Amino acid sequence: MIVEYIGQGLYDEENFTCGNHICSALKSDFYTDVNFFVAFLRRTGLSEIVKFLKKAKEKNKNITFYVGIDQKVTSKQALEKLLELNIPTYIYNSTSYIYHPKVYLFEGKDKNRVIVGSSNFTNNGLFNNVEASVLLDFTSQDKSGMKFLNQVKDYFSPLLEFDDPNLNVVTTEYIQELFDKGLLSNEDFDSETGTFNTKQNFDNAKKGNKDRNTGELGNIEISENENHGIKNKQKLKITEDYLAKWPSMFEKLKAYKEKFNKTVVSKDHEDRTFQGWYQKQKTIHNSPDIEMPQEHYEMLIELDKDFFKDGHIKNQENTIERWLEILEEAIKNNEDVKANHRYIYGEHRLGTWLVGVASANKKGKRLDVREKIEKIGFDFSKTSRDLKSVFARLIEDLYKAENPNRQEWRTRLFKQVDKKEKLNAKTIQEIEFAWKYHFNDDFVWDKIHEKYSDNTDEWKQHRKETGQWYPIKIIEGRYQNLYTWVERRFNKPSILKKNINRFDEKELNELRNTGFKI
Repeated sequence: MIVEYIGQGLYDEENFTCGNHICSALKSDFYTDVNFFVAFLRRTGLSEIVKFLKKAKEKNKNITFYVGIDQKVTSKQALEKLLELNIPTYIYNSTSYIYHPKVYLFEGKDKNRVIVGSSNFTNNGLFNNVEASVLLDFTSQDKSGMKFLNQVKDYFSPLLEFDDPNLNVVTTEYIQELFDKGLLSNEDFDSETGTFNTKQNFDNAKKGNKDRNTGELGNIEISENENHGIKNKQKLKITEDYLAKWPSMFEKLKAYKEKFNKTVVSKDHEDRTFQGWYQKQKTIHNSPDIEMPQEHYEMLIELDKDFFKDGHIKNQENTIERWLEILEEAIKNNEDVKANHRYIYGEHRLGTWLVGVASANKKGKRLDVREKIEKIGFDFSKTSRDLKSVFARLIEDLYKAENPNRQEWRTRLFKQVDKKEKLNAKTIQEIEFAWKYHFNDDFVWDKIHEKYSDNTDEWKQHRKETGQWYPIKIIEGRYQNLYTWVERRFNKPSILKKNINRFDEKELNELRNTGFKI
């Protein structure tokens, strides 16, 4: 089964209209039986299709119309034209219900087609109005297609079998009877004005709507690989309607800025028409084929000098400016601002934002933002957690300290690093100088507090000698320091993680079985 969407009316120079699909189906040799169920029938609608109806009749195709006469739209002349073509036509006229279908059935021995949608049998309905229909093309062996066709025919069976009491065959006498009762409209030629009496809105396009170029009719072929959608969307243009509505939309934009202090209208804004107008201003401004009225350009720029800047970039810039304002406020209030996720200023996760900027800086990004942050007075090195910044702060604090405790400061230094090799020469030199400045002796790197030392080799020796990892057995005074070292790692698994790469899988399993949380 092939399913096609038929859309018309939104774009100029459309060829794949509902009317053209009907002409193409009438022209095709695949279909032998044709049934149209339409609410309205006008001679203007028949005008483009008459020649296809004639040729179809010449090929002995069975064509039948089932037409409604509600709202006095169907015309006397249209019914007379079908009689002239010797096409069986029936009027459905109910006092209880409005007859309003637009269903076009084409049946053949091997192929079938159904068109269902909003297009009535008027010229505008078939070719000009904004209409929507669905076309189904399927073979007689297609189970889904035949099921659908039979459902349609079963539903209309009272009409197809001519036993519905509201159904009447069209004859010359019956047409005149309906016309005399005022149930049919008149499209007759007015000899005084030289025009057809087509004053109804279903015959005439709206004011300002030019005639559409429907192209040559009857040549559409449906296939799986052919896309009959809109080939070229409507070209961007400035219409009279657009110009007339522009001032009111601009007033909306002014009110929007006053309320939200911005002119960027988000895509999920509740007023979709307003959002579409906003986007169109950017599109027109950037289009090489159309020029924005100078007055519009000046008004938009006066409202916001950056109006035509990319909305996403503009939102980012506004967000950055807001964070800078928050940072400046925090510093003025003597806040101890920190670049870490735990720091919150008021309701603002200022620390997280600063961390994000610092992370981007490492990749060479947002360096301009960092420069603005530092101009405000924030020093990333004061709170950065990288080794260089941490030791820079420690050294500074050590210089400022009054009567510092030697052991306490040694612990603070070694808490940040396990090995001297992780520090660069300049940092090592600064540590040693600061240490000697305060304590008047050399800093000893190889005597690390047991908390930060690595006693893994001694622990393995204990395992080999005693057959157990834990608890530590003190043998002839040996393993006394190891006892405390292992005890800490048993109670605090996070400390043990620093030494975990010193064990093979067998040793790790033994430690797990002993109770270590690895």
